[in-house]
Amino acid sequence: MPDLPGLRDALPWTSRDVTNLHEVPRRVAVIGGGVVACESACWLRGLGVQELTVIGSAPGLLGKNEPFAGELVRQAFAGRGVRVVPRSTVNRVERVAPKDTGEGHVHGGEVTVVFGDEQITVDEVVAATGRTPSSADIGLASLGLDAATNRGYVTTDEHLEVVGVPGQWLYAVGDINGRALLTHMGKYQGRICGAVIGPRAQGRPLNGTRFRDIADEQKIPQVTFTDPQVASVGLTEKAATAAGLDVEIIEHDMAGFAGTSLLRDGYVGRAKLVVDRASDTLVGATFVGADVAELVHAATVAVVGERAGGVGMARSCPRLDHPTRVSRSRPRRLDRRDRSSGTAAGAAGRTTS
Repeated sequence: MPDLPGLRDALPWTSRDVTNLHEVPRRVAVIGGGVVACESACWLRGLGVQELTVIGSAPGLLGKNEPFAGELVRQAFAGRGVRVVPRSTVNRVERVAPKDTGEGHVHGGEVTVVFGDEQITVDEVVAATGRTPSSADIGLASLGLDAATNRGYVTTDEHLEVVGVPGQWLYAVGDINGRALLTHMGKYQGRICGAVIGPRAQGRPLNGTRFRDIADEQKIPQVTFTDPQVASVGLTEKAATAAGLDVEIIEHDMAGFAGTSLLRDGYVGRAKLVVDRASDTLVGATFVGADVAELVHAATVAVVGERAGGVGMARSCPRLDHPTRVSRSRPRRLDRRDRSSGTAAGAAGRTTS
């Protein structure tokens, strides 16, 4: 829970409440601008919340994604009457007669939320500013681990063994290791951990990628289930540049694809690929639009394959073309990239349409 005056006492909804609704408030304020905040706002509005305000401290929504992703989501929210207030800090929260009525029920009377130079009154407030592990009282200190200095997380190696504990007996999977706070990544780590424990107990070597977490923080596929969806894997342009890569950027408006025009009228979406020039490999991809989640799997093959030995852009082409409703995006971008090779656009490192 964020340390905001009055927020904890107001008994706000958390992600558990907002994913287990038993009643739909008429007016809701969502504090935060990340994945949980945006997904919550999307379905709350769809379920009938009449007055919905999203209050975030960052300049835009979904700040860990490419900037255009958060902007397209913001535009969609505006079109549905959702108010987004960026660059704003909540100063105070006050609730009339707060009451623990149970998960997914309104927790008392009206709530006043004060931010900037204004205040609003709502029926419920959602605290969606992120989570940290509750690891303070599980005995880590007795092993010499001070997770408190790392926001509750423990550090693991590529085999998911906890660093700093001798004997190769303690492993950590899921949110507590801080590698990727995603359900599918927790399952992935669990499979690796299970694969490691047996051979180690038998004294056998751990050879092969099945014994290592190779989907590190730079190669994780994820989808934000808003409308439009935001699907991404790997590095953003900013992160790739900060890592010292010489990148080529390929962007395309997805509205003109045959598949998207069949999916819905007035389709709004965009795709962006980040390519490492030195190795000619895909290091990042972001797709925004309806049903773009189906595109991220193929992009993940290319991005993760780069680490496993290299999947060049030419070899990636068939992997990113599959018969789905929003497909055919990848070859068109490759064609455009090939045509711009050696031109001013290609030399500048950016192909956009």
